[in-house]
Amino acid sequence: MPSVTTTAPDGSVLTVHVYAGDELGEDYSFADIVEAFALGRPVEGGLEFTRKELRDLLNFANAYSFDHPEGFIEMCLEVARTAATLPGEKLVFHSDF
Repeated sequence: MPSVTTTAPDGSVLTVHVYAGDELGEDYSFADIVEAFALGRPVEGGLEFTRKELRDLLNFANAYSFDHPEGFIEMCLEVARTAATLPGEKLVFHSDF
């Protein structure tokens, strides 16, 4: 199942968002965050975010929720909310869609 993941503090893979584009009739990708909000830096297999970028992601997703597909906004919110529970100054999230 296509998803966005990150690494939990114990080293396990933590699923952050399950792609819902097919059910919603939408087409979005994790990389759209860079294009839509100019946040994150591409790294091997994913995107790296600073804490400030993750706070901005939450704010942008709320502010522009009517300008983007519902699934994309939900993905952004789930990434930001999950990040708030994890340690580290920079966090990397991976996607297979």
